[in-house]
Amino acid sequence: MEEKTKRRLTVFLKYFVSLAVGALFVLTVLFVEEYFGATQTLAKYKILSDAFTFAGMLLMLFAALVFISSKGGFDGIGYALSRLVKMLIPFANRTDETYAEYKERKHAKAITKGYACVFFSGLAYFVVSIVFLILYYNIR
Repeated sequence: MEEKTKRRLTVFLKYFVSLAVGALFVLTVLFVEEYFGATQTLAKYKILSDAFTFAGMLLMLFAALVFISSKGGFDGIGYALSRLVKMLIPFANRTDETYAEYKERKHAKAITKGYACVFFSGLAYFVVSIVFLILYYNIR
């Protein structure tokens, strides 16, 4: 029973943090586009739609990037860059590590779970932006 409560608290904290980060993105866009100085409803809906779109897309793209990285999408680039750095820097630790050993070492300590909350939080922000976009075009 206690394990189930602990897991729920962990999931709640993950969603809370990702929603809070999204809220910071929204507030940043609202201040940059001077939402609080706007007087027309049409302009306010446009700014709100832009702010929630920015936050939603940023969170969803971050989650997609983490997913691709955890599946090994960037292993080749990382291996090539590490070999290049070891070749160019004198006195560097020059191990003859193969690509397979590199992948095994990287994936042994990779975090592959727990980022779905970021994607779904971004999706929620994106849905809110669509609502404001519909309101914008209905008033226009």
